[in-house]
Amino acid sequence: MKAKSSKKYLASGGPVECHIKTIDAPFDYSDDMHNHGSNEILIILGGEISIYTESAGRILRRGDVCLMPRYVFHRADIITRDKYDRIVINIDDEVLSEASIQGMDLLTCFEPMAKKSLRIVHLNDDELEEIHGYAKGLEKNLASSYPGSEILADSFLKIIMVKLTAKYESNPVERHPNIMPPMVRKTFEYIDKHLTEEIALADLEKEIHHNGTYISRSVKKISGLSIRRYIIAKRVALACHLLREGLSPSDACFMSGFNNYSNFSRTFAKEMGKSPKQFQLGR
Repeated sequence: MKAKSSKKYLASGGPVECHIKTIDAPFDYSDDMHNHGSNEILIILGGEISIYTESAGRILRRGDVCLMPRYVFHRADIITRDKYDRIVINIDDEVLSEASIQGMDLLTCFEPMAKKSLRIVHLNDDELEEIHGYAKGLEKNLASSYPGSEILADSFLKIIMVKLTAKYESNPVERHPNIMPPMVRKTFEYIDKHLTEEIALADLEKEIHHNGTYISRSVKKISGLSIRRYIIAKRVALACHLLREGLSPSDACFMSGFNNYSNFSRTFAKEMGKSPKQFQLGR
């Protein structure tokens, strides 16, 4: 059983991970708004949750599939406290790119679209049970060391992705009521736009036209984080992205909004459990 982590930038433990979980399983690393260094597929088998990105919110039920591109901040709240059964698959871009062929791009589900929006497709019961069966095979073979298990895992992953990609392409993202409070969405938009600048609560009050205490409480309710913690998490996530793109730790520091390297290195290590250089080298 994995211990709960406070880290907001959550790369998967490998290029592909698949876990079939119930309400008793640990809640996907963090109850707070976070992001991953890999694409994530969340398939609801039972129960209901509310899921939020920085601009949208949606209630998910059995058969709903949430396709979350890497680096997009998100958070889920369980509505049915006695039931939350799901499949969680994390996949690196490189894996999907290598598995794609002409006419079937498996990265289609995760290509940039409306920034930070939610992309949801719905599976009927037959489709859901079929994907569930393939996910069991994927999970089992990813954990196996027997000869041939790697080939089987690759096959199950490709079948799942082909079916979800076809579903996504034939049934564009469904439109549903956005449960994200407009004031919180505007706050996130302002922070995103001014992330590398100094952001004071007074600036938010002026922009959002609400009392600072009310803004803070509303952001905390949706994200699980204080405004200050959210800004730090966003800056660290940006630094991670820049480091993965090959920028030096020094450049990543200042381009992600930290004004001195010592503070950046200390904050990064606290959030990520390793130094910026160690993160970049994959240690």
